Amino acid sequence: MPSIKDESTVEAIARAFTSNGRKKQEALASIGYADSYATESGRGCQVVFSNVRVKAAIARIDKEQAEIGQRTVAGLDKMYADCYTEAQANKQPSAMVSAVTGIARLYNMDQPEGKADQPASITEEQAARYRDMADAATADNLNKPKLSKGA
Repeated sequence: MPSIKDESTVEAIARAFTSNGRKKQEALASIGYADSYATESGRGCQVVFSNVRVKAAIARIDKEQAEIGQRTVAGLDKMYADCYTEAQANKQPSAMVSAVTGIARLYNMDQPEGKADQPASITEEQAARYRDMADAATADNLNKPKLSKGA
């Protein structure tokens, strides 16, 4: 039987519980506890889910999930820009293009004129930055050595 003294067991319980609709019995059974111990009305379930470390792990995962669920356009913009910078540093033109495409989609710039659901709401500074990113990605891709047909 798994032990809640082991940090990996605590993490597994918390992950299983937060990902299965918060069903205690299923969470415990999925990581190896006996059905008799995992019963919601049983002592084992009470012991595990009243444990301070298990509660803390569940709270941490809930907080992480809340942060993910509260994504903003500004946050996504920064994420794409960071991805672009990382891809450029690693000389990965396709990843650079992917980040630029993500930014374009974020602001509906990938739609033909007049077809976008919402108007693009970016500043001139952002538009200039994205043009520079696209130009750099294109330049990096054009400067990349080409493979011969036989290679």
